[in-house]
Amino acid sequence: MSDDNDLLGLDDLPDEARSAVDAAERAVTEVRERADYESAQIRAAAERECDAIRARAEAELAAVQHATTRELAPLVRGLLDQLREFQQRYAREGLLDEALAIRARVRQLRGDLLGVRPDPGTLTEFTPSDIGRTVLIEVTGRTDGNVWGTDVYTADSRLASAVVHAGVVRAGERGLVRVTILDGADLGYTGSARNDIISFDYATYPIGYRVERV
Repeated sequence: MSDDNDLLGLDDLPDEARSAVDAAERAVTEVRERADYESAQIRAAAERECDAIRARAEAELAAVQHATTRELAPLVRGLLDQLREFQQRYAREGLLDEALAIRARVRQLRGDLLGVRPDPGTLTEFTPSDIGRTVLIEVTGRTDGNVWGTDVYTADSRLASAVVHAGVVRAGERGLVRVTILDGADLGYTGSARNDIISFDYATYPIGYRVERV
């Protein structure tokens, strides 16, 4: 059985003993608070460093993608132009099956060699992990879709209308555009009237994009 003295509370201690316990507890608390603060600082610094590394990596990846596209584009265009000449010649000669086969192959090559994607409508499929990524999309300009922003657009804006608003593709024209996915956290989307399209303001949207003609 425990001795009754073991059950004494702090208030029952002599003053000098209570003072010693209080001092020790204060010291322990200070050490723990300092450790918690230093740990938080280390975590914050690590997160900032990771963010910086991630941003540099995304920029470098985007640069590699741009350089690759620039290097491949003239080679692929040369091949596609040659195939289109064959297609037109076969069509003029009435060899429609051959002409259609070449046209189908041209479309496939654009996707396989340049990574060209068909128009997805909007870019809501992209997530924060895609920020900094660039994609090539073949799109036909339209004026009937909703658009939010100017030059930088919300991911749920209609791409076919955004490219017309941005002036990189005309309405009814088919064009190849490079889309860059942006972090929308700090972006403000300001509407404007351009090229027969009125875009709207939007305060914040997590993913944005910018378009340019290839």
